[in-house]
Amino acid sequence: MAKRRLTRKEIKQPDQFVSFSVQVITWTKRHTKQLLYGAIGAMAVVGLVTGWSIWQKQRRQQAEGLLYEAVKVFNSANKSVQKPATEQTIGHLQNITQNYSRTPAAALAYWYLGHLYFEQGNHTAALAAYEQARHRLSVDRGRLMPALVRLDIGYAQEMTGACNEALTSFETVLQSSVDWLHGEAFLGMGRCYERLGAWDKATDIYSRALSDRAVNSTIRQTLEERLSFFRTRNRALGESTLGKTTQP
Repeated sequence: MAKRRLTRKEIKQPDQFVSFSVQVITWTKRHTKQLLYGAIGAMAVVGLVTGWSIWQKQRRQQAEGLLYEAVKVFNSANKSVQKPATEQTIGHLQNITQNYSRTPAAALAYWYLGHLYFEQGNHTAALAAYEQARHRLSVDRGRLMPALVRLDIGYAQEMTGACNEALTSFETVLQSSVDWLHGEAFLGMGRCYERLGAWDKATDIYSRALSDRAVNSTIRQTLEERLSFFRTRNRALGESTLGKTTQP
């Protein structure tokens, strides 16, 4: 089959790709300044973002270094009978919370501050520090730290007399998967019920704790002692009531 020959008109038609390329080149020449300014702007944005990331990383590293030094002094103080440098440690930790508040180290700094305030008997300040730690904890801390902080919040609430709030905090710990903290949470709930005069609830929570296999032997012994105390108390109250009802 013979091929069709192109006509002169068809041969003179401009190539579409060449025409588009010419248009692009022409448009680029007309807008050279705008394109140059745009490229410079994009490079500036990339530079700012990169610089910000580097600065943030440096601040996190600085905060972690300061926290390491503060914790080292904190641990040394706990091992010493005289507990030196407490105020110095508090100053270091406060520096982190104030000047590096947006870093992960700030959450741990607040947590350690809570410990120091608690040891000083300033339970209100300890509670505030623990709450700050809870708000700043990131999800990458896993499940342990939130449960530990929540337990400490319960302790501080208990010591400030906010037993109803403490019961909620201790119950939250019981709902966590960190089962080796459950024994402490059970004891905290029992103490709060005792403080509120809810003896039956205290007895129930101690019995519930003894059925939890995760509760260690030391706490289990304390629980058994509390239950024994309540049984003796209830028996004495029952005999006292019976004696009153049998009197002529």
